[in-house]
Parts: sequence; structure tokens; C-alpha cells
Amino acid sequence: MTTTAIIISILFILCLTASVAPRSMGLIKSDDKPAQRIWIPVTFGLSQGIMAVLGYNIGRLISHLYTYIADYMVFAMMLVVAVKMFVDSMRVLKGKMMYTVVKEGDIILLSILAAFNTLLMSLMGPSFMPFGGWFALAVAFAGSLWSFFIVRQDFEPKMLKMVSFLEFSASVFMVVIALLYLFTNLI
Repeated sequence: MTTTAIIISILFILCLTASVAPRSMGLIKSDDKPAQRIWIPVTFGLSQGIMAVLGYNIGRLISHLYTYIADYMVFAMMLVVAVKMFVDSMRVLKGKMMYTVVKEGDIILLSILAAFNTLLMSLMGPSFMPFGGWFALAVAFAGSLWSFFIVRQDFEPKMLKMVSFLEFSASVFMVVIALLYLFTNLI
């Protein structure tokens, strides 16, 4: 892998896991215990990693269906994820993706919802997997980082705009990476 491919792969993983940011925002309050401050980001990261492994294994089962058009399927899946992230960013901007957690089981469900993009992209794993077997670990780490940095932020208009811009930017980068993949097969 060239240095450019490594940088693009890291950017791809950060974009792919950016959906963790709006879903983990505001889940920790200042009076929460230190264990919760670690538990929530770890939960979001683990769900990203588990979905990557699950998606890869399902993708292996169905990969014979798209062998000849694999590059186009990867491109299409990247576009689907980018459009989903764009729609989510608009929903965040309107304040429609703010979550209240009543019990700890809600955090697990929320982390699974945040990992849906990773599941979709991992279905293409046999044809497209940046960093190979390390992909699941990379998305788990990236998901944990997004959650760790955003989880303490309150639902303020300024923060909503920032998180919306973050997810919007990730969707734009995902489209650029998809085009790079399709025309240069760099990753």
C-alpha cells in the first residue's frame, strides 16, 4: 500500500464512522461516573467492529453474486452510505437526531444504529477492505474516538451545526473517495 492509499484509507474509515458523532452527543453529563465516560465510547467502538466483522462474513456468503461487477458494487455502496450520511446531517441540523437515553440498554441500541454504515460497507469486504483484516479494529478505534470526543457535548445550536457539518463533510469526502476508487482503484 502506498502512502497515498494509506491516507485515503484512514480518511475513508473516519468518514465511515462519523455517524457515531450525532448519535453519541450529549450522552454523558458532568456528574456521571468515570466508568460511564469510558463505557459509552467503548460500546460505540465495539459495535463498529462487530458490525464490520458481521458484514464481512455476510459479504463472503454473497460475494459470488457480484464477482464481475465488484468495483461498481463498492462504488454504489459508498454512494448509498454517502447519501445516508447527507440525509442524517440535514436531520441533525434540524434537531431531529437527538437521543435521550433512559437505560443503559438504549446505548447499545444506539451504537448499533450508528454502526449501520459500517455494516453496509463491510458487505463489500471480500472486494474492498482497507487494511485487510485490521479493518474491524480500525473502525472500532475510529468509532470510539468519535464518541469519546463528542459524548460530553451538550445539545446547543452551535454544537448541532458543528456535528451536522462534520457528517455533511464526511458524506462529501465519501463521494470523493468513491470516485477515486472507481477511476483509480487507489484503495
